Amino acid sequence: MSQQVSYPQKATYYREGTGNKLLYVLHGYGQLAKFFIRKFKTLGDEYTIIAPEGQHYFYLEGTSGRVGASWMTKENREQDIENYVNYLDAIHTEISQEQEWEEVNILGFSQGVATAFRWLAERDIKPSKFLICSGLVPPDVDLHIKKDIFDPIQMTYFSGVNDPYRTEASVQEFYDAVASSKLKMDLVNFDGVHEVFVKGIVEVLRG
Repeated sequence: MSQQVSYPQKATYYREGTGNKLLYVLHGYGQLAKFFIRKFKTLGDEYTIIAPEGQHYFYLEGTSGRVGASWMTKENREQDIENYVNYLDAIHTEISQEQEWEEVNILGFSQGVATAFRWLAERDIKPSKFLICSGLVPPDVDLHIKKDIFDPIQMTYFSGVNDPYRTEASVQEFYDAVASSKLKMDLVNFDGVHEVFVKGIVEVLRG
C-alpha cells in the first residue's frame, strides 16, 4: 500500500543579471539550469534571470558521467507536479520580497513548457509575457477553463521547422487548443531544430 510523508527539503536555483525586470527560464528534459541560464546572459542588464531546476536527477548515459534533470515522469506524476509547483512558488515568494519588479516574464523550453503552463494555471503568478519554446500544452491544463488566467498574458510560441519532435499532428493539436480557446498568441517558426531560438526571444523581450 502506497503512503505519503512530508518533510523539509532544500533545492537549488540559479541566477544571472541585475536588471529590474524578472525572467524565469524553465529548462527542458535532461538539461541543467546552470547551463541553460547561460543562453540568456545577453539580457542581464535589463533582466534578473532566474533558472529553477527539475528535481529528478539522472545520468544521461549509463551510471556515470554527465547528469541531467527532469521536472517529472509518469510515475507519481500528480505528486511531482504538486512538488515542483510548490518549489517554483517558493522561489517566486523569495524573489518577490527583494523589490517591486517592473515586470515578470516566464520562458519554458520543451518539458519546461508544460511545467510553466501548470504553474500559471494553478498558482497566482501573473507574468506580462509567456515565451513557449518547442513544447506543448499539457493535457491536464484546459485553456477553456483557464482562459481568464492566460488572456492578459502576451504569449509567443517558437517552433523550429526542423525539430525532430515536431509533427504535423502535434503542431495542429497545439494550434487547435489555442484557437478553440480564443486566446491570442503570436506564432514564430524559425529555421532550427529542438532548441531555444535566442534571437527571437530577445526581440520579443526587448519589444
